[in-house]
Amino acid sequence: MIGDPAIQHVLTVGRMGRNELEQKAGYLHDVLEDTDITLNDLRSEGVEEEVLTAVDLLTHRDGVSYEDYVRHIVASGNQTAIHVKLNDLRQNLDRAERSLQRLGATGDRALAAEIRRIARRHGRAERYICRAIAPRRSGTLDSFFGFLKLSMAGYFVYHFVILLSL
Repeated sequence: MIGDPAIQHVLTVGRMGRNELEQKAGYLHDVLEDTDITLNDLRSEGVEEEVLTAVDLLTHRDGVSYEDYVRHIVASGNQTAIHVKLNDLRQNLDRAERSLQRLGATGDRALAAEIRRIARRHGRAERYICRAIAPRRSGTLDSFFGFLKLSMAGYFVYHFVILLSL
């Protein structure tokens, strides 16, 4: 995007990782897409298989729609890839906002429109992932008792019901 060196993006995504695996995958998340480096090249350099799996999932292949690519990451259940993709999307959204600010009202309208289009796609992807990984409320009796425990009165009712069930 405007004004940011490309390397800054991967450095930022890497630093956003919550653990070492997410950091490594974050630093490498665009390598297979943007260079001639392959998974085998990374493997021969000693990159761990867990990181390689995440990087492979994070690689948007030709012929695959962006939506299917994002769905595949979520469906994999690979927490490293999912969190790195969220970090990538959030950093891209931040870059888009900064780029639009730099363009201002007098900037290139076609470029601004393209940045907004990409930002909308990234925003939709971020919302999709967040909804997909959000904890679900089961609606079971356990959820009801979990709700009751939120208040002191509920706490006592919860234990009273448990005692009655013994």
